[in-house]
Amino acid sequence: MSLTVLALGVGVTVDVGGDRAQELHAALAGRWAPCVAPPGTDVVARVGAVLDSDPAVGAAAEAGGLASRPRLDDLLQVITREVTVAAIDAVGGDHVLLHAACLADRDTGRATAFVASGGTGKTTLARTLGPGRWYVTDETVAVRSDGTVVPYPKPLSLRRSPASDHKDETSPRSLGLDPAPAAARLPLAQVLLLEREDGPPGHLHVSPLGTLDAIDALVPHTSHLLDLDEPLHRLAALLERIGGAARVSYSEAADLAPLLEAAT
Repeated sequence: MSLTVLALGVGVTVDVGGDRAQELHAALAGRWAPCVAPPGTDVVARVGAVLDSDPAVGAAAEAGGLASRPRLDDLLQVITREVTVAAIDAVGGDHVLLHAACLADRDTGRATAFVASGGTGKTTLARTLGPGRWYVTDETVAVRSDGTVVPYPKPLSLRRSPASDHKDETSPRSLGLDPAPAAARLPLAQVLLLEREDGPPGHLHVSPLGTLDAIDALVPHTSHLLDLDEPLHRLAALLERIGGAARVSYSEAADLAPLLEAAT
């Protein structure tokens, strides 16, 4: 039993096994519905996953290099991570890859990438500001050489509690978000490097960055950058195409709404 999804524009198949395989397949199909690949999609990577009521079967699966957890929700989190890593590895030499969330205007397709480290609120931002816009991704933004973004409307990874490392994979539509269609043309309009600070509601400070400063700030938030031909030139060309990047300090996700409006 398997499910093939489009992750960063390439086909990744999840092969599921175990005596609870049907339950796992149904959970994946529901959460990954916006990314399900059309028939005939070329598969570039496969992820194996086992959900079984016998802990010994799960342990053996993990020892064999498959993803397995006793709990369904924990296994779904692992699968999301492995699908994303497989896709990143597959497209790393073709696209600029930013650790970012992304939303786009439904009429113009103009997209904003919110760059930040893991655990700093990108998913909350996508969930808060996404209604009425295209939800592009909450994890990794892949930018083609022509400056357009590859839609990757994966399940949103929501922390079970503020202090928890465990996350629940949640379908975009269940949160009132409209996933960007796979064929949508989404020109990148702005790149914002986020710094969340304690402050009153409405706190927002924007500092434009020159190309060299923007490259220096973005490099730690990229994947496979050195796999690109002339990587720094590629990143510089992208920044010059969109007029540079900006560092943004803010208090709450809603404070960033005016910046999205400015990109339409």
